[in-house]
Amino acid sequence: MELIFAHQVGFDQLKDKNFNYFIAASGYEDRCTYLIDNVYINTSHKIALAFDDKKDFLFREKNDRRFRDEGFAFIEESAGSNKRVFSLLEEICSKQQESISMLIDYSCMSKVWYSGMLQYLISNESDIENLEVYFSYSSAKFSEPLEPRVKPVFSSPASLMRSNIVSSKPLALIFGLGYEKYLTQSIMDKLEYNIMYAFYSDPAFDSRYVDSVIKNNRKILQRLPPEHIIKYPIEDFRETDSLLTSLTMKLRLDFRVSILPAGPKPFTLSSLLLAARYPDIEVWSIDSGHSSSAYNRNPAGEPMVCKVLFSNDEDSFL
Repeated sequence: MELIFAHQVGFDQLKDKNFNYFIAASGYEDRCTYLIDNVYINTSHKIALAFDDKKDFLFREKNDRRFRDEGFAFIEESAGSNKRVFSLLEEICSKQQESISMLIDYSCMSKVWYSGMLQYLISNESDIENLEVYFSYSSAKFSEPLEPRVKPVFSSPASLMRSNIVSSKPLALIFGLGYEKYLTQSIMDKLEYNIMYAFYSDPAFDSRYVDSVIKNNRKILQRLPPEHIIKYPIEDFRETDSLLTSLTMKLRLDFRVSILPAGPKPFTLSSLLLAARYPDIEVWSIDSGHSSSAYNRNPAGEPMVCKVLFSNDEDSFL
């Protein structure tokens, strides 16, 4: 299917929409159920993707009970696998329907899960003419980044969205900085690139997050010229997408472009949607040796919603 458009919409649209499918994640964070606790979602099918480990950790048992009480069907999946995610989408997209609307609460999903959803939708043909997907993200209250109990071991970056073009051009790396010091510092020397740009959220959901990003990535930021450091407003999808797209379109003339988003999930989603539109762009992920999703984050504020339209009839939108 072709990605036709992606743009931010008001949270109120979730209240007025009748969805065919609602997919959420049951994990360890208190905010897993924030959406269903605060909004009635009118939907025909409810599915909870559940992490297949640490089932008694933090808020996991409470979240499982809450989703079951709301009638969600459960699908267990490893944080690093998307096989069952693919199977779920294959089942959905095999339905003989002209159009489907889907709500995905990716607030507590692993990157592998929601990147896998996008990868499936742009890579597979179906008889569905139009597929509307609403990606909802509930932000979290600021908390200081936690030090891992064991020293993280980094391997080479894995591909979340792989480029379909082999190129001999030099590599331009766009790094989406997060606020965890060990995450970016430890992997820098393992990356091979010719030029690098850094994005970080400012303004962010909380000003303390900005301070923490700058502090914990000081050495990286000091190595880059000011024009290679770009601030984006995390709550404004259109502006973030504009900044990322503008830079990428300029770079891809002379470079092959890879994006490594280590920061907030909405920036990762923006990166994946960009790569879905331009298949020569690649999005990477890094394995830190521990599950970042196994920390609690409490919900804060109104969810951000991005509406994405896929279609098998691209000509009708020209």
